[in-house]
Amino acid sequence: MSGDIFQELQQFQEYAHKMQQLISDVNDQMPEYAEGEDPQGAVRVRLRAGGLPESIKVASDWQRRQRPEDLGAAVLEAYQSALSEWMERWSGGLSETDWEARAERLDGGLGPSVSTGTPSVPPETFERDLRHVVPRPLEEVTEDALSAFDAVERQSAELYLPPEVKGESAARRVVITLSSQGLVSCELEPQWAAQQSAVRLNQALDDALTDACGKVGSAESDGQAAVANLYLGGLLDEALAIMNNPQHFTQ
Repeated sequence: MSGDIFQELQQFQEYAHKMQQLISDVNDQMPEYAEGEDPQGAVRVRLRAGGLPESIKVASDWQRRQRPEDLGAAVLEAYQSALSEWMERWSGGLSETDWEARAERLDGGLGPSVSTGTPSVPPETFERDLRHVVPRPLEEVTEDALSAFDAVERQSAELYLPPEVKGESAARRVVITLSSQGLVSCELEPQWAAQQSAVRLNQALDDALTDACGKVGSAESDGQAAVANLYLGGLLDEALAIMNNPQHFTQ
């Protein structure tokens, strides 16, 4: 019985290693940046890898191209243009790889594998430091793990939506809302914006964007916070420590 469990674990580790390598290769094709502008050319947005805006700049003659009350919408249009460019370049890079064929070969990768007669060594990527882990009895770890998974399953999917954060310039003249997935909105006070030069407006946009980017990295959804409170990492360490010592299965 324990031999079957170890064999299944080994197959899963090999499958996970190949899947992680595929994901890594796909991520390597991501462009480092992309740029886009609104149709009127009033705003230009530069994206960094991951889809978050790196900079938002208005043209020196933006007032001739956009009305102040439409400037926030123009920022979103420029962002969408940059995002489309980013996705197009990423898609072009992926077309040069065989990721689809590799993904198809992984389909069903958890099925029975051909035995070579020699157990394979688990990939180092999945090794965890278990030197100081003293696992509880198997039945206690199993009970806690099942309870944790049940708690996760009962949670609403809305709890895992990426949280939104707001970044502000001085006096809240510019407010930029970000999530971990990208730009959500940009609000500018029209009367104030109408009186600003491109230099001062760009500084306010940069201040708001910097403020938002500083917050988005530490923000977590309610679902993420709830999962963290379940201490799944500790349960995983205990389970691996038990599996590393076959005597636990005979107790």
